[in-house]
Amino acid sequence: MNSEQKTQTKAVPAVSHDPQPVQYEFVDSGTLARRWCLPESWIREQVRTRSTDPLPHVRLGKHVRFRWGSPELAAWMERRIISASNRKAGRILGKDLQ
Repeated sequence: MNSEQKTQTKAVPAVSHDPQPVQYEFVDSGTLARRWCLPESWIREQVRTRSTDPLPHVRLGKHVRFRWGSPELAAWMERRIISASNRKAGRILGKDLQ
């Protein structure tokens, strides 16, 4: 299998009761890393069970895929936005001070 075939992604309709189902693209860790300009190893680390807030993903045996454009992935990223009010404390939004 060449690298082009490896990184191919497919848009799959999400389960929905709407007349027009939402299409999400399932991407692998390499594709997600390229789109977010991050190392692939960092993406893989965020899916491991020891992560406190793992990236939302679908596990298909040993293969892991992410639903690009999904509200779950967007919410995960939103939780990591640092605002001006919590920058001094270095806290991630949504996390309580301990």
